[in-house]
Amino acid sequence: MAVPETRKAVTALLKQRGAKARRGHLRIAVGDLFWYVDLRAEAPGPQAPLRLELGCWAAAVAPEPDGGAIDCPLLLDVLLGADPVAEVGAWLDVAGEIGDLSTLGARLGEFPGALVDKALRDHL
Repeated sequence: MAVPETRKAVTALLKQRGAKARRGHLRIAVGDLFWYVDLRAEAPGPQAPLRLELGCWAAAVAPEPDGGAIDCPLLLDVLLGADPVAEVGAWLDVAGEIGDLSTLGARLGEFPGALVDKALRDHL
């Protein structure tokens, strides 16, 4: 699937899962947490590989991010494979089960390679 069609399909999936636009970025509220989801192309062109940026924000940790997932206290950056829509759906399944900081701390290992800033680590 070409990048434009994949973006449309992922956006439809996000909206189906309850994502709402906030400051130009789609986010999903789960309990006390907000999960930001951004889809990025690795290069120009309609067949470029896609990357998922999944960010987690909690009001107790930091100010609300202005730049979407990239500004969140937790950022997972995943290169997507042959079925990006299914992969994004799988990540949304994981995020959808985590709605508070204690659960996030217990399940942090499910986000391999995630960047977690100091403020969030102190709360976990």
